[in-house]
Amino acid sequence: MFAEPLPLMDGAAAAGEPLAVPPALFHLLWSHELTVDISMPLHSGSLVCLRASR
Repeated sequence: MFAEPLPLMDGAAAAGEPLAVPPALFHLLWSHELTVDISMPLHSGSLVCLRASR
């Protein structure tokens, strides 16, 4: 998931149980494995993608 930008909850639904996956996604956002535009509030439609390789 998230190799290409994908709305947060669409990715959660594709990854598994939509109610169980978001905590793992938030962890990946917090640890910078996933990225999101932080200039806007986070919501279910926020575009999330994998962190760019260093």
